[in-house]
Amino acid sequence: MIKAIIIDDEPNSLNALSKMVQNYCPDLQVVATADTVATGIAAITEHKPDLVFLDIELPDKTGFELLASLEPVDFEVIFTTGHEEYAIKAFKTAAIDYLLKPIDIEELERAVDKVVDKRKKSKTNQNFDVLIQNWKNAESHQIALSSSEGFIFVKIKDIIYCKGDGAYTYFFLKSGEKIIVSKNLKEFEDLLDDQGFFRTHKSYLINLNEMKKYVRGDGGYVVMSNGDNIDVSKRKKESFLSNLSKI
Repeated sequence: MIKAIIIDDEPNSLNALSKMVQNYCPDLQVVATADTVATGIAAITEHKPDLVFLDIELPDKTGFELLASLEPVDFEVIFTTGHEEYAIKAFKTAAIDYLLKPIDIEELERAVDKVVDKRKKSKTNQNFDVLIQNWKNAESHQIALSSSEGFIFVKIKDIIYCKGDGAYTYFFLKSGEKIIVSKNLKEFEDLLDDQGFFRTHKSYLINLNEMKKYVRGDGGYVVMSNGDNIDVSKRKKESFLSNLSKI
C-alpha cells in the first residue's frame, strides 16, 4: 500500500480529493492531510509518505518552497493547482505530474498509475531536484541541467543552440563546451520559448540572439555565433521570419 498525504488549503478541494483517492485508487492510503507548508512539512516528517498531493499556492509559502526545504525529496509528488500557468514550464522540464482543479477522475487515475509504475521500477526522484534548482534560478536566468554527477548550472544567455537526438539534448555553449542531457528537445523548448529561443527544425532550438546570418532557401539555414549552420525547416520558415522582425 502506498502512503499518501494531501496538502491543500481549500477544504472543499482537500475533501474531494480524499474521497476520490479512497474510491478510485485502491493502491493508495491517505495517512494525513495538511493545509499549510508548515503543517505539511510536519506531516511528511511524521508519516514519511510515498506520495504527496501538493497544492502550489498555500497560505504561508508555495509548494515549491516546501520541496526546497526538504531536499532531497524522497517521495513522489503530484502537484494540484487551479492555475494552469503553473503547469507549463517547470513541470514539463522536470517531467513531473500535475492535476488541474477541478480534478478529473481519469486524470487522477493516470497520475497515480504513473507513480505505481515508477515505484515498481525503483526510479529515483532526481527530477524533483531539477525542478527545485530551476525554480530557485528563475530570477537569475540560469538553468540547472541534470547530469550523472549532479547539476550543471548554465546561464541561458550562454546557450548558442540545442540539438535534439531522440531522448537526448545537446547544449552548445559560447565557451565551446557541449553538454548532453537525457531529456528530449521538446521539454527544453517549453522552458526556453519565452527566453529568446526558437525551434527552427525538429532537431534544433536556437538562441535568436546568437545568430550571425540567415541564408535563404526552401527553408534556409542560420549561421550561429560559433560558425555552425542550423537548418530552418520549410514548415517553420514563415514563423521564423516573423520572429526575426521582433528582434
